[in-house]
Amino acid sequence: MLSSSVLAQLALLVVCLINSCIGSQILSVTQFQTSTCADRQSPGIFCSDCNTVAVCVKIGNSWETYWVESCSQTAGLYCNEFDGGCSDSLGSCNPTREGGFECNTPGVFPDPYNCRLYHMCFLNGNNPVAIHMDCGGAAFSPATGDCSLTLNDTVCLTPQFTCNVLGQMDAWPGNNNIYYICAAEMVNEVRVLRPRLYRCPANQMFQNGQCVQRDWSNMPPGTMVPHECQRPGLFVDPSHCRYYYSCNADLVPTHLLCPEGTYFNANTLSCVLGFC
Repeated sequence: MLSSSVLAQLALLVVCLINSCIGSQILSVTQFQTSTCADRQSPGIFCSDCNTVAVCVKIGNSWETYWVESCSQTAGLYCNEFDGGCSDSLGSCNPTREGGFECNTPGVFPDPYNCRLYHMCFLNGNNPVAIHMDCGGAAFSPATGDCSLTLNDTVCLTPQFTCNVLGQMDAWPGNNNIYYICAAEMVNEVRVLRPRLYRCPANQMFQNGQCVQRDWSNMPPGTMVPHECQRPGLFVDPSHCRYYYSCNADLVPTHLLCPEGTYFNANTLSCVLGFC
């Protein structure tokens, strides 16, 4: 699982790399790619690449990979995990193209078609720059901004968007700070609708076609509160020593409570035994 600190370090790396980019070139850096069941460690069908469908089976302590279908791209077929094999449906492999995810606003975004993938979007002046990441044997959580979900989670089993008409929009499941708008594109001379992802400003949510301020009234510990995150990490709650804030990679805060008999230590940035 990628921590917020790791994501922050990657962000700093991108800023350094951006300086050498020219024009609107998209930087694509993909890590932790999973092409075998030993990496994936979860049973069932998966795409070992865009042309090959495989099945994972655990035998003893080992994960074995069985290739079960080869997709014919000349026939317009690509591996699609939602469809359970080769398919002509729109997906992460169809159409296949480097940097296929379109960055529209800065932030970290789930991939609409592949639960293992996510995208870190930055701006170099007015030019979008993207890092494309792979969670490997886990799934990306839009709520926490890290690879903390299993491959059996609903984000892997059910499409997370609906694009039936042009301009259709909604909040993204699991994180209503993210929203999508269905746009039309021509793919192999065929008009298709696909979601384009965006983010509301900090501390806002997408509701009824607009970004609105969150209602912070009567929200217990464990829910987000209006703490302004400047960077990812853990931060003291000045109002009470047992509470603290966790700012994720998207700079969205969560209010947390230390266990009974502990308090949040500002020096160690952790809950420690004792009272305050």
